[in-house]
Amino acid sequence: MRNMLNGVGIALGAALVSATGADTINIGVGNTYYTPAFVVVEPGDTIHWFREQGSHDVMSGVQCLEEDGQFYSVISSSNPTFDWVVPNDNTPAYPYYCSVAGHCVNGDQYGALFVGVGAMHMIETNGYAFDPPNVTVQPGDVVIWENAGGTHDVTFGSDCTASGAFSEPLTPLYPLVTYIIPADHPAGVINYFCTPHCGWGMVGTITVEGGNDCPADVDGSGEVSVNDLLAVIAAYNSSCSCPEDVTGDGIVDVNDILVVLAAYGDTC
Repeated sequence: MRNMLNGVGIALGAALVSATGADTINIGVGNTYYTPAFVVVEPGDTIHWFREQGSHDVMSGVQCLEEDGQFYSVISSSNPTFDWVVPNDNTPAYPYYCSVAGHCVNGDQYGALFVGVGAMHMIETNGYAFDPPNVTVQPGDVVIWENAGGTHDVTFGSDCTASGAFSEPLTPLYPLVTYIIPADHPAGVINYFCTPHCGWGMVGTITVEGGNDCPADVDGSGEVSVNDLLAVIAAYNSSCSCPEDVTGDGIVDVNDILVVLAAYGDTC
């Protein structure tokens, strides 16, 4: 139902281009939903929330409990609209939720504004599984996990062992996890799992296509040289989404060194 509402909202909530080139993006607010809940925006865009039914609010913050002070407004019969302009402050995402009467926790009334991302890829929990379990993305895309019941998390790693690169709870109180694929992420596969249910097969993959064609050229000089090798060695054992993580598995380790050695001397 939620995905259906999102789809309808995306179709009906089309952006209106202003004379300045910025967009006005319309988001309906009802019982208990925002539609569309997830939108791609740019700095300068105006987000226009408007009441469709009920009494709600729009509160910026992570998950259902953590207000961050970016924006807030009541949405009610006496105050049916709220406008907010996306600032140019390099913030990649603005999550928000309804703080009224448990609408976020019990009604899944939350959303997010993603600044300058590519495609959005939706994944839901389905019992002890991620649905869909495998997605294919491009650098700059965002992956969105939603909790559809139960207590889970999203942890990057393989064979039920965390890489240390990324791990977030996915529960009724924390119903949303997002991850933006870095622009310089190399082509490859990101493995992830749910920590408490990995043994039941709750795992997934993110296949990154169209990434850096020459990930061993860590410094971007156009040639795989001793400088690239030294950069990987200096970052050894770091958990990151960084150029030194040549394989893109979330950790700088011996595999990254081996890739650089194998490509040593290549011109990119």
